[in-house]
Amino acid sequence: MTLQQLRYFQAACRYHSITGAAEALHISQPSISIAIRELEHEFGLKLTARRYQGFSLTPEGEELLTLADGLLAHTDQVLSHMRDLSQRHYPIRLGMPPMVGMNLLPHLYTHVVPRHPDLTVSTREGGGNMLLRGLLEKTLDLAFITHNQPLGEEFQVLPLMSTETVWCVSRDHPMAGRTAVSVEELREEPLVLFQKNFFHYEIVMHRFEEAGVTPRVIHATDQLSTARRLIQSGIASGFLLKSALSEFRDLVGISLTPPIQAQLSLVWERNRHLSADMRCLIEDYQNLELT
Repeated sequence: MTLQQLRYFQAACRYHSITGAAEALHISQPSISIAIRELEHEFGLKLTARRYQGFSLTPEGEELLTLADGLLAHTDQVLSHMRDLSQRHYPIRLGMPPMVGMNLLPHLYTHVVPRHPDLTVSTREGGGNMLLRGLLEKTLDLAFITHNQPLGEEFQVLPLMSTETVWCVSRDHPMAGRTAVSVEELREEPLVLFQKNFFHYEIVMHRFEEAGVTPRVIHATDQLSTARRLIQSGIASGFLLKSALSEFRDLVGISLTPPIQAQLSLVWERNRHLSADMRCLIEDYQNLELT
């Protein structure tokens, strides 16, 4: 039995799918299947049972998953602790949505990193759901998340600032002079939205569902630049964070009635060991005021 086999088994259980686990870990599906078969052969036990979609765990598989979760969590703690003792500095893997990154990256490199000359940061952009998955899978250490619902007990959340999602149009749009609009007024508006793995998508769609309105979405993207170009050209309108509009002078942001409020937070997995560098970064953001 190897730690890699257990990690593959754990991922397959988390996603209830070998396909989902392979995509999340960026490996081939046979690698997951082989790892599970090797564990079954070594123990002489059946760990999974095939279903129409995915698989289920046998009682023995459930017990192995419980033990594997504890063992792998402890292994990660040992690794982080020994790295601290070595006093070597490893890059902090930091995730953030594109709109947040546009504002926070300059702040990170001008206000936070200079305080700690040995601290290095590796950043990745993506939707909120992808970033939370990265925290659980240990491919990310910390993540900035924009949300308006609790994130779950498995995460530690440090609130940083409140923000608002506004409807954005080009400056020559017929409604550009408005100060507020209702979702009902946007029924026929062509929209560009971020893709479904973004919390921003969920926040916007929830407002439409509450109003009983089906949005006219003509394009979904994970690129902030694409959304901006479609809005600026007048092809579509869309929804962006109000804090991001300071960089987009060619767009107009209009509040919804009632406004869509959200929280920007720094998030990490609750039970993981925090390296000295991670603690430094968290402490800095605890003491900084973001606007």
